[in-house]
Amino acid sequence: MDTEIVQLHHAGNREEALRRFAEQYQSRLYALARRLLGNHDEARDVLQEIFIHVDQSLAHFKGESSLYTWAVRLATNVCFNYKRKFDRVNRHTPLDEALPKAVLLPTERPRDNPDAMCRTQFRQYLVEHALQQLPATQRAVMVLCDLEEMTAPEAAKMLGVNTNVVKSRLHRARVALRRVIGKEFEALGVEVEGTHDFECTQQYLSTRA
Repeated sequence: MDTEIVQLHHAGNREEALRRFAEQYQSRLYALARRLLGNHDEARDVLQEIFIHVDQSLAHFKGESSLYTWAVRLATNVCFNYKRKFDRVNRHTPLDEALPKAVLLPTERPRDNPDAMCRTQFRQYLVEHALQQLPATQRAVMVLCDLEEMTAPEAAKMLGVNTNVVKSRLHRARVALRRVIGKEFEALGVEVEGTHDFECTQQYLSTRA
């Protein structure tokens, strides 16, 4: 699929290439943006910017990594730039002027009523909520390293810090997340069993879920 997307784009069929890219990766990039920014509406807006950058940069994709890994790096930079509010007005280009129409798929707001969720979805909701309570610096390294599976050096390069800083923040983030999850689960009477095992928590937060 990655090869087909790149070939279509190189051949000038941008709309079909981006539509296939959206079908394959939009939901995961939206989840990445929502977790980095902590807000559905901001993530939806940034998703447009991400696709603009994908469209502008696909011609330079050299295949040195998977297309998704390449897109994650690009999307993370877009999110960080958005968060810092560097030239937001000048950098934003309306989607219908920058991309072929009907490329982005609908994005639904995450359901905010836990009572309407089944048990697994409720637990996932609580873990996601706990993640958003972490300081932004800790949340960023956890999203990049534990959910997007970047190495510490890769995340450090992305964040503009050294590798030891990433490792330290990641350790503190994991400890803090376990603590927050435990408190929230216990307060709401949800079974805590398994949630202190980070692999279990990662499963709930997986961008592939």
